[in-house]
Amino acid sequence: MDTGYILLAILAASCATFATRVLPFLLFDKKQKPSKTLELFEKNMPLMIMVVLVFYALKDTSFHEYPYGLCEIIGISTAFMLHIKFKNALLSIIGATAVYMMIVRIV
Repeated sequence: MDTGYILLAILAASCATFATRVLPFLLFDKKQKPSKTLELFEKNMPLMIMVVLVFYALKDTSFHEYPYGLCEIIGISTAFMLHIKFKNALLSIIGATAVYMMIVRIV
């Protein structure tokens, strides 16, 4: 690959990442109360992300062949239990991913 192309791709990704970090501060005034829609997204975003991750984890799962989706079910159950106990989406995602990866290596 061309070095210029790689540097351009890195620059584009950097600009996009920076823009997504800066735009909320430019668009929303701290003195103004956030809209109800924004508050709804803020409150429910961790749950929405976890639902997307569950569907992604199950999209290629075969429940008709060994191990019958056991690894995925244990991983999802771990995420659910961690989230109920600690109410921390990041802990739930990382903990369940670690458990899932260990089980996949064993089975």
